Amino acid sequence: MEQFFNEFNKIPDKKRRNESFISICGFPSREKVSSNILSFFLDTNREHQLKNLFVKSLLESIGLNADDYPEDFTAETEVYTKTGHYIDLLLRNERINIIIENKIYAGLYNKLDDYYETASEEDKAKPIGIVLSLYPQDKKPDNYYCVTYRSFFCKIKENIRYYLESANKKYLPFMWDYFDNIESLERRDNMDKEFLEFLRNHKEKAIEFTERMEEFRKNLRNIVKSVNQSLVEKIKDKNVKIWAYREMPNIFDMVVVDYCPDSNTDIALDSCITLDGWDFTLWIRSDKFNKANLGDYIRKIGLNGKGKIDERGRFKFDKTYKFDASIEDVSDFIASIINLLN
Repeated sequence: MEQFFNEFNKIPDKKRRNESFISICGFPSREKVSSNILSFFLDTNREHQLKNLFVKSLLESIGLNADDYPEDFTAETEVYTKTGHYIDLLLRNERINIIIENKIYAGLYNKLDDYYETASEEDKAKPIGIVLSLYPQDKKPDNYYCVTYRSFFCKIKENIRYYLESANKKYLPFMWDYFDNIESLERRDNMDKEFLEFLRNHKEKAIEFTERMEEFRKNLRNIVKSVNQSLVEKIKDKNVKIWAYREMPNIFDMVVVDYCPDSNTDIALDSCITLDGWDFTLWIRSDKFNKANLGDYIRKIGLNGKGKIDERGRFKFDKTYKFDASIEDVSDFIASIINLLN
């Protein structure tokens, strides 16, 4: 196991990716979801008030001069074609149509000629066909330009400063979240190759370590459950709620006791078991009318000199217990504090 960790420590740290709202909803790579969002921002008359920012940037990203084209476009998704297929996105105005074939992971097997013919309307210039994809296309289809999301977004970021003053600020976070989601899809495929190779070389040890960590976490939770059960017998106040809490992947577990003397106040005692043992923190979770004062509570129940208020405004007890302390000793201490609050 020592060699396992020695090798692991040689792997460069990789920054953890933050979730976007789209990925939280479970739609990080859905082309239809992406097309719906693009449709909103590409439509120059929608509520975002970014005008032609997206259309201008899209045209420039394929090498065209946006000044040669109208500024107003409507956008539609899943436009029905003459042969029964669907165009992902179709931008229209009185002079020209723009076809957008949206590709994230799927291959380019669509009926692009059918799309082009459907978008070719009388009294309009020839359509502009665009394949917008996460990765560069190996082959450029006839009548279509190819551009990556990366290039498209770069143009938007270059141009956006001219549109920010008029923009509806409500929709800017949605836009940036969309960018982050698509960009994370590209980064996600760039898997941590060093870590992958490490797992290949130490597969059995990695499985063993994972299983032992899972078992250790279960043991921590069982200790907390035992303390909680003991507290039920020792704390009789009906204004008390006892529950367990932990934050993955951190290695700790916690007994949480909420004391609610009235409907407006919630005072919490967190009893945390870590690798180093037990520690205890008292704090005011909520106070609707700002009447509760932690310092007043500390003085009232006689805890002066038994700890100090930390930078977060929480009272950290000096009292601690070793990791292998008995359930009874820990629960007795927690109960003694809560009973003082009554």
